[in-house]
Amino acid sequence: MKQILPAATEELHPVISELLNTKFNTDYKIPSEIHAFRHMMDEFTRIASFSEVESMSIHELKFIPDDLPEFKIRVYNADRLDLKPVLIYFHGGNWIGGSLETSDSVCRTLAEGSNYVVISVDYALAPEHNFPTPLFQALEVIDWIKKQGMYYGIDHQKIVIGGDNAGGNIAAGFIHMVSQKRRFNLLGQLLICPALHYRFDTPSYCEYEKGYMTSREMIQNSYKTYLGPYADAYSEFASPLLTGNVSYIPPTLIFTAEYDPLRDEAELYAERLKRQGIAVSFNRFKSVTHNFWLMDSILNIARQAQKEAIVFLKKINEI
Repeated sequence: MKQILPAATEELHPVISELLNTKFNTDYKIPSEIHAFRHMMDEFTRIASFSEVESMSIHELKFIPDDLPEFKIRVYNADRLDLKPVLIYFHGGNWIGGSLETSDSVCRTLAEGSNYVVISVDYALAPEHNFPTPLFQALEVIDWIKKQGMYYGIDHQKIVIGGDNAGGNIAAGFIHMVSQKRRFNLLGQLLICPALHYRFDTPSYCEYEKGYMTSREMIQNSYKTYLGPYADAYSEFASPLLTGNVSYIPPTLIFTAEYDPLRDEAELYAERLKRQGIAVSFNRFKSVTHNFWLMDSILNIARQAQKEAIVFLKKINEI
């Protein structure tokens, strides 16, 4: 593993600049160093993520589908006395890492601030399990909400899909799967620095190729690991930017980071949705890198972003 430092710049947030000089800015070789990456991500979120929300109803449930790997969900802010909208959230981690724990702080904050029920999905990771397994696991969650959500205070007619980084890819791809296989309207979509296209040639990929908390090579190899040898990398489920029909996409919030290889494809997606009449809220956060969203214990901008997401969730519930 080799630590990669970017060219010096005065525009990076000082906290981010310090992080770039630590082991958390290591350019992991995927798939050979997957376990090291998973350990690093767990350690990073223990240090960088923190929620002030301590007292909250939290339930953990295990799903054992007949034809899918078993998996868990964590349900935040459940209240049987009052039906609420629900955010189904997919954590980041390059499809190969992350867990219920790495998204715990964000999910607590979003649930408490928005008064939504938040369901964090501990989807199957690559390379042990490949695309489209997480999307079909998400369908199991949707079906569970329809059948049993009311017992956890969930209004099954008000579902938002969201996620960060690789989780944003899964969320955006899942929107298309829901439209085809369940045919009902979603309340909203929340995408944080999502990966949306199996190409790695946008200007942001070239400008921030390595050294900014991730690299083009790492994302490319992780994407390839997730898709496996037989998947169609350019399907709308794997590369949501390429979908031919966006008419069913609900109101959407997209955040990008200025110093992030993934920035441009998410902004292209936002522009495309706008051109086709989808209600889109968008913000590029200056001076920060990939994974800034998780840094709420050390970065005011992360807390600001989470507050903006809470405002969005409240707003779409009032429409």
